[in-house]
Amino acid sequence: MPDGISSVFRWIARSTAILVAGAYLFMVAGEFLYPHSGPPSQVREWLGIALLALSVAGMLLAWKWELPGAVLSLVALAIFVPVVHFHGSGIIGIVALPGILFLLSWAARHFRPPNRGAIH
Repeated sequence: MPDGISSVFRWIARSTAILVAGAYLFMVAGEFLYPHSGPPSQVREWLGIALLALSVAGMLLAWKWELPGAVLSLVALAIFVPVVHFHGSGIIGIVALPGILFLLSWAARHFRPPNRGAIH
């Protein structure tokens, strides 16, 4: 894939990462300012919060380190789903989108097909 495609993936990934991170921070701030329930009471709940935070952190780290950040984000999200027994696949797809796009951007730059029409 040409560099143009990689750049498109990268900037869409960055934009969606900012949107997802902003939504996550908005939810966390809302919960601190206007809690709807008590603090997490089970280890599973604390682990879910930590995994979501780690997934968002991975998205933001992927701005500088695409592959490690994307992998961290997607692995944390993949662990989050069974740990908290989350069934909202549409929401998980949206949250996973930045990591997937960062992986595509990284792959577009690292796995280019050979230039067949080049004169040597």
